[in-house]
Amino acid sequence: MSKKEDLAKAVDIEQKVTFLKERNSYAECPGLVEVRETHMSFVFLTEDYVYKLKKPVKIDFLDFRTLESRKRNCEEELRLNKRLADDVYLGLIPLKFNVEGKLHLGGDGQTIDWLVKMKRLKDEEMLDYVIGTGAVKMEQVKKAAGKLANFYKQSPPVTMLPNQYIKRLEERIKTNHKTLQDPDFKLPEPLLKKITSGQISFLRSHTTLFEKRLQDGRIIEAHGDLKPEHISLRNPPLIIDCLEFNQDLRIMDTAEELAFLAVECELLGNEEIGTVFFQEYERVTKDDIPIQLKFFYKSKQAVLRTRFAIWHIKEKRYRGNLKWTRRAENFLMLAEKYAAFLEP
Repeated sequence: MSKKEDLAKAVDIEQKVTFLKERNSYAECPGLVEVRETHMSFVFLTEDYVYKLKKPVKIDFLDFRTLESRKRNCEEELRLNKRLADDVYLGLIPLKFNVEGKLHLGGDGQTIDWLVKMKRLKDEEMLDYVIGTGAVKMEQVKKAAGKLANFYKQSPPVTMLPNQYIKRLEERIKTNHKTLQDPDFKLPEPLLKKITSGQISFLRSHTTLFEKRLQDGRIIEAHGDLKPEHISLRNPPLIIDCLEFNQDLRIMDTAEELAFLAVECELLGNEEIGTVFFQEYERVTKDDIPIQLKFFYKSKQAVLRTRFAIWHIKEKRYRGNLKWTRRAENFLMLAEKYAAFLEP
């Protein structure tokens, strides 16, 4: 291990977070620093900017335990998000440890970590916010959908053998089912089995449909985490926070990514927005997506969202919080609803 890595480990995450909570740590001297925590990062928000610090963790699909791995991830986050939000992602800022033994952002000293710096977007312009307040303007939604559709249209297709793609889908369906069988989650096994069986049956009986999606170049390196809270309806619209830590998870059918967003919007209470995104996509790309394929991907994504929601009850900070159990149950009901349309 290098001296650089030794020093990076010597200053623990708690010390870094404590420093980054302080207003005087930033060149702009903000009036307030708001702190948010995710599975993989600590996010520090000032009036005008957002700073994201990666946690030194190892979980499924990623390992951020070394300084170099965290830097690589920051660089990848910057590169990928510039595709749909170029002027929002400003660059990387080094967190330094100077000869006086003090932490500071930039300047001289030993780099012990890296932060992604972004412009802060207005909460009231984000899609989840406008859905929640009932202030949705469909013309703004159409502009965002058009931007996404053009991104899909310009993205190069991913090369993959048809049987490889179909096997990949089936394995992910089975993984979702296996994960949700955890007795701690207390989810109804007969319902899980019914949904999974319906998805796999549809997949196996419609192989030519999935082969055609691949042949038509509809499998691309997409956004990967297309949630309403990642879509800004400002003019022009912006789409931020793509899934940067695993390329394989970004590779998907454009129809599946749109299904992901549609499920999230429906759970928030606005099914129409998902429909508008599909319609704009089909208009721009001339890709007429079969209705049953939409239901298949919606059901698959709703189960995946069930999995991500219910997993929170394993975390100490959320233990006993019924919010995540209810959210998982709501996603599972949507998965059942969509799967019903797959039956012969």
